[in-house]
Amino acid sequence: MKKKSPVYTALDLHSRHSVLGSMEHGGKTGARIRFATEAETLRAQVARLRQARRPLFLTMEAGALTRWASGIVRPLVERLIICEPRHNRLINSNPTKSDEADVEGMCLLLRLGKLKEVWMGQDRTREIYRALVYELLNWRDAQRELKGLIKARYRQWGVLRLHGIKVFSVKGRKDYLDQLPAEEERRMMRRLYSQLDHAIAQWKETLQEVERLGGEFWEVRQFQRIPGVGPMAAHVFSAIIEEPSRFGSKFKLWKYSQLAITDRTSDHKPLGYQRLDRRGNAELKNLSYHAWRTACKSTTGPNPIKAFYQQSRLRTGSVRHARLNTQRKILEAMWLIWLRRRPFDPNKFAQTQPTPLKEQAAVESKGSKTKVTAKH
Repeated sequence: MKKKSPVYTALDLHSRHSVLGSMEHGGKTGARIRFATEAETLRAQVARLRQARRPLFLTMEAGALTRWASGIVRPLVERLIICEPRHNRLINSNPTKSDEADVEGMCLLLRLGKLKEVWMGQDRTREIYRALVYELLNWRDAQRELKGLIKARYRQWGVLRLHGIKVFSVKGRKDYLDQLPAEEERRMMRRLYSQLDHAIAQWKETLQEVERLGGEFWEVRQFQRIPGVGPMAAHVFSAIIEEPSRFGSKFKLWKYSQLAITDRTSDHKPLGYQRLDRRGNAELKNLSYHAWRTACKSTTGPNPIKAFYQQSRLRTGSVRHARLNTQRKILEAMWLIWLRRRPFDPNKFAQTQPTPLKEQAAVESKGSKTKVTAKH
């Protein structure tokens, strides 16, 4: 029996109205329908395209509504592809851009197999956990912004000696408020302090929710056995990754964590230096950096993280390369712990036997030729 060709469909989601279109295997476009973004209407419109028992392939761009919509349409299609919008240059650079044109472009890219797929989990508990962790990170960033603003205001009014965290504490702030020239300035600063206190209270409340929900996950406790990885880093890694099997190799994990090297050439000529790819999740790179700093700088005792860093520094002859290698190794170890369901083994993290001279010379030569610009 001849296998029937699929119908390629695309959904352009918006909060009020969405557009659904289709394309045949030969390239003929179907009708593009605009409808209200409601669960029952969306389900009915996708089900309407299932004709003559032909496979139905559907794609939509990753966005705020994607998780909600994917849960509705996934049972109705043979294949659902959630794609990365930044890679859809055919759509973004269209001079006559519209929702209908976007849908036609996505159908074409789906038919040609040129979409970059984005992984998205289906576990509701993990989804809530991920949202809580990002809420926690948002409150952390709010505290940083308010603290910077408070210091800037004090300097604006001539209070220059700001020592550590005393300026933010409930008891210590009174001494700094008394140094302001008038009551109007004090009232303004009290409002900023009130916002900071609210951000801290919300951060603590959200942290309790994260610890309550994340305490059920096996990998969160195992991550904290790695030197330098604290509870916050363990929760962030578990929530953002969601499912370790989504990465086929450690190199894909590094790329997702902004730790992969990108190299651009034209006619075999380099277009600038090699550098770290800025695409990906910055929080994973951030947690690996703090884990490295805590294990290698803040603690004095020997540990496998520090041993690996020192070995990498000897091989590459570069502090920067050794630090990046250690960050990658930390993320790889966390990923493998979760993927293989095995506890952390410090003996397997750092190299216990000396590297042969020929291999060491080759690695050092490679490290000296590679120029990577990285800021943290």
